[in-house]
Amino acid sequence: MRQLTLIVGLVVLTSLACVDRSPSSEPSPRGAQPDRLFTGARVIVGDGRVIESGAFVVRGDQIIAVGPADQVTAAPDAAVIELAGHTVMPALVNTHAHLGWEKYTDWGSEHFTRENLIDHLHRHAYYGVGTIISTGSDIEDIALEVQQAQRTGEVAGARYLVSPGLGTPGGGPNPRFTDDTGWWGLHAVTSPAEARDILRAEAERGIRILKIWVDARDERRGAQVKLRPDIYAAILDEAQVRDIRVIAHATTLADQKQLLAVGARRFIHMPYDVEVDDEYLALLEARNAYIVPTLGMVTRRASFRRPVFEDPFFQEQVPDEVVTMLRDAATETAAAAQPQSAATEERARVIRENFVRLRDHIILGTDAGAVGDFFGYADHLELELFVRLGMTPSDAIVAATDRAARAFGLHDVGSLEAGKRADFVVLNANPLDDIMQTRQIAAVYLRGAEVDRDGLRAQWTR
Repeated sequence: MRQLTLIVGLVVLTSLACVDRSPSSEPSPRGAQPDRLFTGARVIVGDGRVIESGAFVVRGDQIIAVGPADQVTAAPDAAVIELAGHTVMPALVNTHAHLGWEKYTDWGSEHFTRENLIDHLHRHAYYGVGTIISTGSDIEDIALEVQQAQRTGEVAGARYLVSPGLGTPGGGPNPRFTDDTGWWGLHAVTSPAEARDILRAEAERGIRILKIWVDARDERRGAQVKLRPDIYAAILDEAQVRDIRVIAHATTLADQKQLLAVGARRFIHMPYDVEVDDEYLALLEARNAYIVPTLGMVTRRASFRRPVFEDPFFQEQVPDEVVTMLRDAATETAAAAQPQSAATEERARVIRENFVRLRDHIILGTDAGAVGDFFGYADHLELELFVRLGMTPSDAIVAATDRAARAFGLHDVGSLEAGKRADFVVLNANPLDDIMQTRQIAAVYLRGAEVDRDGLRAQWTR
């Protein structure tokens, strides 16, 4: 591991006052991997707390103790990883992306294969994303097989959670998906009873997250039919019985209010049409609701955004042909660009105002894989945008880790605490000073194992 020093030997630390619980002082069981003590780094817990000179013990794939470095002990045979001068934070939790379609020099349904899906999990892991929810555009049989293979240790990369989609017939994803001749469709629903039947069947397959499209996305097919309130009320009711988390794609204030009124708690996109009001904010508070703003998607042409093909942080994991392709496409787009309209400027103003008022409900999600942003890299862009629009770096990290995990009941990830999975990122700089420092990655650990970032980079750039 670059820039980190590994010392294996006797560890004797005199006091014990760890967060949650302490590791045993006995040696590790015979034949098991020794515990590892990571010590000396600034530890960003994920929930807003910071331990300036911290330590934590990893046993297998779990964190078993966290606290100040002078108060954490480990087993006598533990390996010690010195991290003085580094910052450690939880791996990111991305709650909205579309895996499987992106091929970096091409895009389409033909690329949704087991191999490409696994590649996308590794790309997220490379950039420090520990958990990824793919929403509504996956082939379920392939996706569930990969998800199961990951649970048994056959597949590595970011933890993969499948989220099938429900919507009106002819509706659902944006036309980039539905115009693809290989698009396999969504779970089309026309009645509350039909919706309940689909949820029961999905629950039996092990699905624990579902997406619903409320918008009238079928308008290009000659209709403007939204998912009816009685249907999504039935979905939300059945989901609660089946222990399924529902996330709703809805972009208007009126739709989100109606959804909140019948129990919705998770939204893809903020209201984009008008500024939010006090009634809406009260509903959000009452429901303890969460919002994925996907700012990278809605600010793609903003003047402050550096083109990805100019960013070394992006360039380091793609071959030159991808950079050339993106540069050429940007040149063509710039030549055809029209001046920004008053309506576009007004929409940008509404987004800025709403983001500030909704900041305590915001969680990380990128929409990467659907509209041109790239896996893993897009997550760091989203953090940058969170701060540009008014969050502190600490707020942004909470939104991308602990709060994002809690939004979907993912109690084993999102923060560096005893009993959680050992999913964390070692940084060469402090992102609390500058959120851009999340890009200064020294190492990534998922489920206690270090990600081979050098090997992945060599594979992708050759």
